[in-house]
Amino acid sequence: MPKTADLKLRIDPDLKRSAIELYGQWGLNLTDAITMFLYQSVAVGGLPFAMRSPKKAPPFNWDSPSIVKIDPKAGHAVLPAEWDADEDSVYDSLQPSSPTNSANTKASDTLGALK
Repeated sequence: MPKTADLKLRIDPDLKRSAIELYGQWGLNLTDAITMFLYQSVAVGGLPFAMRSPKKAPPFNWDSPSIVKIDPKAGHAVLPAEWDADEDSVYDSLQPSSPTNSANTKASDTLGALK
């Protein structure tokens, strides 16, 4: 469909520059971006994003048990024992590999073993 309708709007110049830079990263100009916005608005029957009033972030709780604190005696953070991962036992079951004489090992032997 040919584009014959004009749309004129007034916006903050800094907002326009930021939008041009943003959409330019994807190879779009403002006309393309606004057209996409309008198509999506029609497709969803309203604004293509949720309208919400901004909420203040809750105050940070420094006493939360999920905050790792510095142990003054150790001089660094010490993770609680209950945070220790169970996968550590996987390493206990690994067998140490036998030492190889690197002088007698050829690159072709190593590559052949990988195939």
